[in-house]
Amino acid sequence: MTKLKLGTIGTSSITEQFIEAAVLSSAYSLEAVYSRTDSTANDFKAKFKAEKAYSDWESFLTDEDIDVIYIASPNSLHFEQAMAVLNHKKHAIVEKPMVTSLAEWDELTQTAEKNGKVVVEAARHIHEPNFIKITEQIKALPDVYGASLTYSKYSSRYDKVLSGEEPAIFSTKFAGGAANDLGIYTVYAAVSWFGKPESVHSFSQKIRTGVDGKGTAVLRYPEFDVTLNYGKINTSLQHSEVYSSEQTIVLDAITGLEQASLVDARTREEQVIDLDSPADNPLIWEARTFSEVMLQPALEENKLRLQEWNRLSRTVHEVLEDIRKQ
Repeated sequence: MTKLKLGTIGTSSITEQFIEAAVLSSAYSLEAVYSRTDSTANDFKAKFKAEKAYSDWESFLTDEDIDVIYIASPNSLHFEQAMAVLNHKKHAIVEKPMVTSLAEWDELTQTAEKNGKVVVEAARHIHEPNFIKITEQIKALPDVYGASLTYSKYSSRYDKVLSGEEPAIFSTKFAGGAANDLGIYTVYAAVSWFGKPESVHSFSQKIRTGVDGKGTAVLRYPEFDVTLNYGKINTSLQHSEVYSSEQTIVLDAITGLEQASLVDARTREEQVIDLDSPADNPLIWEARTFSEVMLQPALEENKLRLQEWNRLSRTVHEVLEDIRKQ
């Protein structure tokens, strides 16, 4: 079986998780890791048994053995790094948010097409089997009266903010903040299930560093509204819900969905929706799906999949652009 030779940028826990998922998928082999320092790069190489370690950016980019590069650096670096990867004729898997403006999104995807390469945004949940099952369940509803989607989880790095520091995820310099981090998951869910909203109305609670610590956005559709609640400085135990005239779909999460039920709108009788058991590594689904498109980009099925991911991603970034402006 042909495998993609993988390079990675970043040495955080999400990079570790993606490497493990990529190797587990049997579609990738870890070729090289990049970090700004030799010691960190070599430590990462040893830990994950990579073939090479780089701290020199240009040498990493020009390595002809690398087919695809996974980018998990701070948000503000994604665009510049992904552009460099694509211009060196390699595929790019970019952690969400892939970019920090709609103009960057357009330039990045145009560059990928020009160079005959694939760039994808690693929004893990839309590739998870349970998310896909719920998408089908929502489409089967007789009508939609609205939804409330929540993802708020206290970040341990907020403790550093409270002590006077400014970690990247809470820094304007690195395009941090709640909307770009957890909020994007709720936007992806809303756009996946209901399409592009007619208008966006957002309300953000800023913290000392200048970014949004938590926020609420209302997406207006012709016949209903969808409310998004997201945060990095609080934890919400509220379920996400999708409403119709007959039933309410109740979800325990937006990402890593494990439990869901249908509740009768009149009797409140609850019916459990049968979902798959969670994977040991939740990034396995995106890793597999991305590899299929990159290994066989000429297949009509894969062309359509990439087109749909791009359509969805661009709409998500249109919504995020509205949230950021407001």
